[in-house]
Amino acid sequence: MPLATGKPTSSLADTIRRILATRNLSLAEVSRISRTIENHLAHIPHSFYSSLRKPSFSPSLYQLFSLSRLSGYRLVDWLALFGISLDAVSRFQVSFPSSRTVELDATIYRPDLPVPWLYDLTKPDFRTPLTPLSQWVEPGLPRRTDSLRRVLKHAFRYIKIGTADALAFPDLLPGSIVRVRDDPGVLARAVIGKGLGQRLIVVQHNRGIACSRAVRSEADSIVLCSGHLPYAPIDLSVKDEGSVLGTADLEFRPVAQAPKPVVSAKFERYRTESPPGRSHTAGDFMQRARKACGISFREASARTCVIARELGDRRYYCSPSALSDYETRKFAPRHIHKLISICAVYFIRAADLLEACGAPLNKAGTHAMPSEFLHDPPLNRGPVNKPFRFLREIERRFGPLPWFLRHAGSSLFGLANVSPRDLFWVGHSPRSKHSCLGGVQILIVNRKQKRPRASLSCPIWAQPIFVLQKRGAGYLWGFCRMENGILVVYRPEQRAKSTRLRNRVDAEVVGRVVGLIRRLP
Repeated sequence: MPLATGKPTSSLADTIRRILATRNLSLAEVSRISRTIENHLAHIPHSFYSSLRKPSFSPSLYQLFSLSRLSGYRLVDWLALFGISLDAVSRFQVSFPSSRTVELDATIYRPDLPVPWLYDLTKPDFRTPLTPLSQWVEPGLPRRTDSLRRVLKHAFRYIKIGTADALAFPDLLPGSIVRVRDDPGVLARAVIGKGLGQRLIVVQHNRGIACSRAVRSEADSIVLCSGHLPYAPIDLSVKDEGSVLGTADLEFRPVAQAPKPVVSAKFERYRTESPPGRSHTAGDFMQRARKACGISFREASARTCVIARELGDRRYYCSPSALSDYETRKFAPRHIHKLISICAVYFIRAADLLEACGAPLNKAGTHAMPSEFLHDPPLNRGPVNKPFRFLREIERRFGPLPWFLRHAGSSLFGLANVSPRDLFWVGHSPRSKHSCLGGVQILIVNRKQKRPRASLSCPIWAQPIFVLQKRGAGYLWGFCRMENGILVVYRPEQRAKSTRLRNRVDAEVVGRVVGLIRRLP
């Protein structure tokens, strides 16, 4: 597997010399100032330029942190100069399965990079019952992620539901990505001895994260209980044993290949460990993160092999013995690539791990490095006659868009390139008779799967869902199967009554629903 860097190593030395020159710095001055007693790894030697000319050399995290602090340029830009992106962490976190419910790194570390954008074709009518987005928008020139004006009233997190602690099943399926809105007063508003209604709360406890309905047992205690599977209830004191992170308000659900939940006997022993303390070293932080997500060294090593193969650089690979050694060390691994892999397989926020390693982003440089040094793709703001009212309205209705999921179409829904033709706006449809389909706003459709098959042994949440186009009467969606050329459709608002349509006469199958985005009550 070849080594990969952001630029040819022969020109990196010249590029860094010009970058330092923009701050009136020389290598001799940087070498003198970077020598500290606290961390000798941050020292930049006088032979730094000659080392850069070696294909196998890459600077350490602490050396780049010194360059960032002395030059004033952001650490993420210095990492990008060497072909390392912190935004790759969320890409792999979304794709890897997890037995425990974990928090994803939703941070966009370089918001100045262009992302795919949607521009208006016509004025969207959000009252339309079921409409493909290709009638309203079309892909166009990329823009920055911060092109939309946003006023955040709440802070948001994103979690991924695990297979072994899916307390909210079947309202939330294992593998679903759930947005959590910060709501610290949700417990205070509940009546003692009663539940919190239909709301799903997210709690961080001694062994990880749980999303469930809850009952307020005492003034400062809650009981997490499953309504479907026989999980042992968890009685938590929000002062000593857990804290309420917020309420779940949005779900990104894959429905084509959702894993089945598992009721583990270990779940009832989730409270046996002492509350987590503060991590004093990088190794201690990694160890706590690995135990929280419930992954072994061997499994984590296999996942780093996947990362190394997809990114084309063997330095992302970590052997099981190396992962074990990292947990005993005070400082970060020699290669920064290892940190990216560790964040991805242990479900750690990259900013948190950098802080635990002694290189916090908020203490590095704050200025953006000139794009001429990074060779980023050109940013075109698009023609003025191409508005994007649709995206503005979507953000107004749902809050800030999760740009970190822009590469998740293949891993979540099995679609390599998700286009507006694959997305259907559901609109204000009648209330669903099934709680697992309530509040659906957007459907993700695989147009290559057009043959409904009977799945009589599957529960409701696993039944195949299809979108159909009626002859001259718009679209409809629901659980679908074919019987002797007749499409039998059970719409979400109908529990037992079915709609029967002649295939390719009364209606035609558009495709199978492989994912959906829904509001949570």
